[in-house]
Amino acid sequence: MNTIENFGKYMLDDTKLKRYLSPVAFARYVRLKDAGEPLDAKTANALSKAIKKWANNMGATHYAHWFMPLTHKTAEKQTSFVEVKNGKIITDFCAKDLIKGETDASSFPSGGERATFEARGYTIWDYTSPIFIKEDAAGNKVMYIPTAFCGYNGVALDEKTPLLRALEALSREAVNMLHILGYNKVKKVNLMTGLEQEYFLIKSADFNERTDLKTLGRTLFGALPLKSQELCSHYFGNIENNISAFMHEASKKLWQMGVTAKHQHNEVAPCQFEFVPIFSPANVACDQNYLIIQTLSSLAKEHGMTALFAEKPFAHVNGSGKHCNWSLETDTGINLFDPANPDKLVFYTFFAAVVEAIDRYYSLIKLCASSRDNDLRLGASEAPPSIVSIYAGSDILSYFADCANSKITNDKMFKSHVKTLPQFEIDTCDRNRTSPFAYAGKKFEFRMLGSSMSASFASTCFCAALSKVLSEYAEKSANVFEKRKTIEELLKNQFEMHKKIMFNGNNYSKEWQAEAKKRGFETYETSLDIFEILDDKNVVDLFESTGVLSKTELALRKTTMTDEYKKTILLEAKTMLNMMNKEIIPTMTIFKNYLINENLTDISAKALPLFEELLEEYYILGKAIEEYDGSASKIKTGLLSSMSRLRASYDALEELLPAGLEPFPTYNKILL
Repeated sequence: MNTIENFGKYMLDDTKLKRYLSPVAFARYVRLKDAGEPLDAKTANALSKAIKKWANNMGATHYAHWFMPLTHKTAEKQTSFVEVKNGKIITDFCAKDLIKGETDASSFPSGGERATFEARGYTIWDYTSPIFIKEDAAGNKVMYIPTAFCGYNGVALDEKTPLLRALEALSREAVNMLHILGYNKVKKVNLMTGLEQEYFLIKSADFNERTDLKTLGRTLFGALPLKSQELCSHYFGNIENNISAFMHEASKKLWQMGVTAKHQHNEVAPCQFEFVPIFSPANVACDQNYLIIQTLSSLAKEHGMTALFAEKPFAHVNGSGKHCNWSLETDTGINLFDPANPDKLVFYTFFAAVVEAIDRYYSLIKLCASSRDNDLRLGASEAPPSIVSIYAGSDILSYFADCANSKITNDKMFKSHVKTLPQFEIDTCDRNRTSPFAYAGKKFEFRMLGSSMSASFASTCFCAALSKVLSEYAEKSANVFEKRKTIEELLKNQFEMHKKIMFNGNNYSKEWQAEAKKRGFETYETSLDIFEILDDKNVVDLFESTGVLSKTELALRKTTMTDEYKKTILLEAKTMLNMMNKEIIPTMTIFKNYLINENLTDISAKALPLFEELLEEYYILGKAIEEYDGSASKIKTGLLSSMSRLRASYDALEELLPAGLEPFPTYNKILL
């Protein structure tokens, strides 16, 4: 069987499910799924029997409820199909096993919502995301059931539950708005998502010799390599044979699970790569992004490499992001962000709604990309800055300048001025790689998200904000006589009010930073400063009015994010101290004696003061750790500043070390 025929081999789609269900049961299941209704007991029972038969036929011996707690990782408990009945061994899988699982909710991040004495939590089957089978290197197969995860009291403790609520809210409000515009046949609007995943691949031998990489997934020490990315020789360069073999094997494994692996290429930094699937419904895309990360991680080890997904694993070179591409598509096939839509008012409405949503909830969109690791990446003239803005291109702006009379056409042709090269229609606008939120023709690209971060929360916030704005548009235009004329005037007014979020220039420039302040965009020194906005009245109202998150659920996320940030900072500091104690100071002592014994005066003149400075910063960091109380001041002026100075001292010394004396693999060894 060839690769294409193998696509989706381990994914249970409706075509396969139909073979294992009676016509009546399948029709009932499709009807409930299309209507977005919960399963009744009779349908669930029929489904469980069919799913078990498929899984067993595929060789699966176990199943697992697969969920996404607030850890940026997945969780699972594998359970065998084996049961004992009347003294005999049988295989069984009932409706209860399919629909509901139970786990200890107090052992996952809950912001204090679940305590040890009230620990029950449930995993609930999400039938909008396909069941799949994973096969490990030994050939063992487990059936994975995508599930939501909530506490006994119904509070969402995961990434999936709020996303599903937000997708329902967006579809509801978008459909309502389209009905007002005259599109009465539309019953559902899907958020389609394409996630571009960046990552690094390094030799496992180098990874295993660095305490910081093993503990944190990124380096805490390391001088600039001799050759970095200054020659732009790695970006889209020739893919080496060993990397190509890894990439193609990863694609084949993912294809079997129904993941539409499409593009793979070298990225800007040395040892950096990118993996891109085809657009999928947002819930499925977020689930499958975890599958992509897990597959790349496990397979890399089989190839003698380690995949790094930290946002900034190496200082001085580009970090890794997860570009989140969003488009809106109706069940009748209309892309609502397509400017070529014959009905220009459809495009105007949804484009203007996005502009208003991002402007009104500016801080919330920034929060979506906020984490300790992403602080190190954003604003480094390699990724979008931490100031949120929208790029649309000059043509789109001109459309709104004369909404009633403008024509949305794209008849521009690309001309290379080479006779043998073909001409073709160019895209609606150019690309702006410095923009955090860029319109890219039929879609918006949110470029701030970090590589290791889930796209679920960003998608949740985007959907909630957009659905809120659309509901207000509908309220103002639903009961008027000339609906379309009213909507046109409304859009012009709202766009004029919120167009300050639009910026088409260089987002890295100092001029934009100054201009952004004039426009009232708040800057945040660290992610710790922005977590507070989850208490903001407007943010609470947004989530509660759309039914996406309650005030309690927002509070627990604020606590979880804050705790994670503080614990990560402290872990970094302790790891630095550990590396100093066990690796760096012993090495530097040998280096110091070597310089004195060999009478190397020129190098000694540079190295000895740095060594004294290193020891001083080492003691300062140790004291900062002792005094650390979790407060913002102790983090910023204590740990962060001490860690920065300590690293600078070591990095300067590392460049003076003779070959063979390095305490751990350097950037030169890892990245060259």
